[in-house]
Amino acid sequence: MAGKLAEFEPIFFPKTHAVIGASNSPTKFGGRFIKVQMSFGYKGTFFPVNPDESEIFGMKAYPSVRDIPEPVDLATILIPAPAVPQVLEECLQKGVKAAQIITAGFSERDEDGVRLEKEIASIAARGIRVIGPNCFGIYCPRGGLTIPPGESLPKDSGPVAFLSQSGGYGVRVPRRGDGLGIRYSKLVSYGNAVDVNECDLLEYLGEDPETKIITTYTEGVKNGRRFFELLKKVSREKPVIIWKGGLTEGGARAVKSHTASLSGQAQVWEALFKQTGAIAVGNIDELTDMTVGFYYLPPIKGRKFCVVGGGGGIGVAAADACEKAGINLPVFSRELQQKLLRIVPAQGASVRNPVDVGSPFPNPQMLKAVLETVLTESGVDGIIVSEIEMSGWAKQSGQDWMRAEMLKQNQQVPVDVRNRFGKPVIMVLPVEGNGPEFAEAETARRQVADFYLKQNIPVFASLERAALTLSRFVGYWQNREAISKQ
Repeated sequence: MAGKLAEFEPIFFPKTHAVIGASNSPTKFGGRFIKVQMSFGYKGTFFPVNPDESEIFGMKAYPSVRDIPEPVDLATILIPAPAVPQVLEECLQKGVKAAQIITAGFSERDEDGVRLEKEIASIAARGIRVIGPNCFGIYCPRGGLTIPPGESLPKDSGPVAFLSQSGGYGVRVPRRGDGLGIRYSKLVSYGNAVDVNECDLLEYLGEDPETKIITTYTEGVKNGRRFFELLKKVSREKPVIIWKGGLTEGGARAVKSHTASLSGQAQVWEALFKQTGAIAVGNIDELTDMTVGFYYLPPIKGRKFCVVGGGGGIGVAAADACEKAGINLPVFSRELQQKLLRIVPAQGASVRNPVDVGSPFPNPQMLKAVLETVLTESGVDGIIVSEIEMSGWAKQSGQDWMRAEMLKQNQQVPVDVRNRFGKPVIMVLPVEGNGPEFAEAETARRQVADFYLKQNIPVFASLERAALTLSRFVGYWQNREAISKQ
């Protein structure tokens, strides 16, 4: 093991972990932190540190980190901000390899906080890596670590990493991902980045064999030139999806008060995305959608798609959404249109592309024939299935039972077609309503979404979101190929 992998091993996979500010009370942050780590399944050795306690949750407590009789890989610091520099100095003298400072109240607050942060930076420069301050720290399932509010996050690891200057998004993003079957290798809420910053973490994740997809919420960068060079290098091997906060004037002011970062001009970031191949997204929905795309889709380098739907103005809406996003819906040849007209109902259907099968509840054999004919004859790069009823709920009796059986068969059609042709199929399963009367329907929709995700078929909540994600996804593979030739 070499490079950043070796350097950051104590951060993500600590064998010994000192918790400074530990408490016996689970209502206090120092008590809750230990309880959460124990519940999550940390397998290493804890060393609680609190001069006023002799024992914490059945473990011997130490007055100071210097009193711990064994080497310490990682220290988590949970004490008030004014006391942090002295404790970090003790960690350095002890030989602790890394520390995460969860405490807030530094440069994001006032001038006294700026002074404290400078002291921390000076100590870190002498030989201890520091995450934070003003952060939630590390979530690494394989290392047995989770962020303070992350007790319920998945304990199994996956190929996605998330870097966040925000503690709140450090929780919300993986929770959303959990519901979509996405699993994370590492998550780092790094806050004010007094030492370890986005460049260090990007370099590490670029080397990390467990991480295949890198996602970020970024408010500002410490070293623009290094960040640019790293992005250009890493994006050639792994997708890097960046949600950049603070690109508006108001957002930039909010960034300054949140993590005291310099947000940067929008034009500079636009150029950076263009030249590096990193993927820009604008909000948590787009970040989640792009993660779904890379998690479930194979590489796609073509923009020719077909949309198949069932009524409700699918043709106009699909054409608008795809054209705005940069996805091409080629008009089918007269010969192909004639073949499709022999499959779909005579009334209410359209076959130019998009293909409207005339009903949101089509016959499964007809739906399968349409998809297979399109993929056999059209030369398109993939299919988006939208506004087809896949999640209807029915009682298991009489005609309702027959309807439920047809729904089940319809659900299987996109899977069978994808498996036969090897081309991507994307599902759009919209939320039908937000009122309490739709709760049962939403449960059924989510069950169908889970079925497709388990089959590695991505699911989106609207045609517009699917088209935008698909366009950026294809763009990444096209740009990666172009940049690699430079």
